[in-house]
Amino acid sequence: MQRETEQRLAAEALDRIERRAVPQADSTMVIDGARYTAAAALAAENAALFRRHPLVVALGCELPEPGSYLTFDIAGVPVLLVRDDEGAVRGLLNTCRHRGARLLSGGGKVGKAFACPYHGWAYDRCGVLRALPGSEHFPEVDVDDTRLMQFPTEEHEGLVWMLLDPSASRVPDPGLGALGPELGSYRLSGHTHRGSHAWTKRMNWKLGVDTFLELHHVAVLHRKTIAKTVLKSAFLYEPFGRHARLVAPRRSIEEQRGNDPTDWRLVPHATVIYRLFPNAILISQGPHMELYRFFPYAEQPGTTECRMTLSSPADEGCGRDWDEALQLALGVLDREDFAMMESVQSNLAAGLQREVMFGRNEIGLQNFHRVRDAALAE
Repeated sequence: MQRETEQRLAAEALDRIERRAVPQADSTMVIDGARYTAAAALAAENAALFRRHPLVVALGCELPEPGSYLTFDIAGVPVLLVRDDEGAVRGLLNTCRHRGARLLSGGGKVGKAFACPYHGWAYDRCGVLRALPGSEHFPEVDVDDTRLMQFPTEEHEGLVWMLLDPSASRVPDPGLGALGPELGSYRLSGHTHRGSHAWTKRMNWKLGVDTFLELHHVAVLHRKTIAKTVLKSAFLYEPFGRHARLVAPRRSIEEQRGNDPTDWRLVPHATVIYRLFPNAILISQGPHMELYRFFPYAEQPGTTECRMTLSSPADEGCGRDWDEALQLALGVLDREDFAMMESVQSNLAAGLQREVMFGRNEIGLQNFHRVRDAALAE
């Protein structure tokens, strides 16, 4: 984070703590709970949000060298990310041109070419067909002119953005505005991948995003874990177009009150949460960063693939147990937050309670859902 921004936010956080002033929306917001459970709502989101808007799909450090690859599904679309021989990240449809078989699973590294596990058609790291066993039976297939379907993909400041539209020629501007330089200041392009985890949860993708957008629940749900360190009454929230930043100060921030204000720091004393529309959460934890992505299933509003990646600057890796750090983050999130979200999903799916309320102090939730509604209305 830029020093000027950090100093300003630290001062604002300390001021709010002293005044016990929580950011407030103008009123309570009531939404239809069916947006979490209805197949029609998910179909509209898949078409309008996940096919038309740039998506943060990975950190560049997850693909550290040519041949590195990742696979995942977004709204039923099988995606393959691979770093090509020139160092660029390619977004490809993970589907063989022959009979539609899935080419790769999980993540790892491929050689100069990788073969379909069904009939052996082989493609290079750019998705171009390089080998066609039994080519005499496919006289009309031009090997040099046959390639996997591609999605526009760009790596910028260590974040990999993709547009899930093979007819588009480029990734449109994600509209970060002033948030762009702030994200760039973390120098994610110089980070090292420290660990990843992917799991499927029985909850709507928006409940995954909702988890990170308010602190009101911390004192209750996390009373035995992180509640001792987080100040739930002093958060900061600022929207940037369709994106937003939430700052969750830790109690240690108050230790600076006797210092010169020009020396005040934020990053060691706060968790900084960036909501990147529509479905990504990027978190600065001081010594490391965490990226969460919530990918909906095609026709299952109550099922989401969650992906988490942990990274840090290359020179901060020595002597640290990164597996322990990963498990600590996942422990609170999975056993407490996501367990609660799965319960919420099940309760709403019963269809008896139709409304969900966001209080004035849940301004981050209100903002996210209004942005979602506006994007659907375009």
